Amino acid sequence: MGYGMNRLPQILKMIKERLKKLRLQNNLTQITLGKISGVSNVQIGRYENGLSKPRPETLAKLAKVLGVDPGYFTDENKFEDNTHLEEHIERLKQVIKTDDDQRTLIALIDVLYHKNRAKSLC
Repeated sequence: MGYGMNRLPQILKMIKERLKKLRLQNNLTQITLGKISGVSNVQIGRYENGLSKPRPETLAKLAKVLGVDPGYFTDENKFEDNTHLEEHIERLKQVIKTDDDQRTLIALIDVLYHKNRAKSLC
């Protein structure tokens, strides 16, 4: 995970906040999460306090136990689960009032689809 030095504080903050949030949502202590994931509870505490940068394989272990994609910890565009996405879909249903609104949304979805498909082909 090649963190740019100027992004490191932001990345550590995301990891810190998201790791603790998921651990608490799953009713896990640092000790329990450590035992299940194979990551030291002391290290988990350091990550949650923003004092240490986890290695990619460590994030993968924690993500597996917590049920998220490893990228969730470091990518501000990743959702923890589909709940967040479903909330946005409900909001869209409320604001799409005209055929023009619907065509605009479909065009945006098409752009995202083709952008991500092109990335996957590279």
